[in-house]
Amino acid sequence: MSAYNNAKSDAEQLNERRREALAKIDNAEFGWFHIRACLVAGVGFFTDAYDLFAINLVTPMLGVIYYGGTLPSDLDLGIKVAASVGTFLGQIGFGYLADRLGRKRMYGIELMIIIVATLGQALSGVGSTLSLPAALIIWRVIVGVGIGGDYPLSAVITSEFATTNRRGAMMAAVFAMQGFGYLTT
Repeated sequence: MSAYNNAKSDAEQLNERRREALAKIDNAEFGWFHIRACLVAGVGFFTDAYDLFAINLVTPMLGVIYYGGTLPSDLDLGIKVAASVGTFLGQIGFGYLADRLGRKRMYGIELMIIIVATLGQALSGVGSTLSLPAALIIWRVIVGVGIGGDYPLSAVITSEFATTNRRGAMMAAVFAMQGFGYLTT
């Protein structure tokens, strides 16, 4: 019976320490740490939006260069929708993995996926085994997976480190960067 009471008191102590840590975060003074968290997550949202919407400017150019005028509608649609499909898959996959392995660990992985896939898109070319639109579709699905991981992880990490009285403003600042990313395309 005493082992049960010890285990129970250990769990109670752990819960008390968690409550104290959360209270410190909620009552902390707003400072550079919070601004930096907003900037890091905001830059991620900015680049995500830019990457998702900039393709609308690229597909007409691909049509002129490779297809003598306009890109066939099925290829145009595939290139434009591929990142959205990847985003859906990334949100589900990274949400599950972040719950299992931890948000901070997964946050860096999604960033690496975005970087590699963006470079892959930029370096894609016409080949004998794979057409340029097919390569772009594959890379855009992969970049979408990374973007899908960035959406929930950035939002949750920013929210976790925000003080209670500034949480709404910090989240609004992070999500506003999507609009700026779209505006720059």
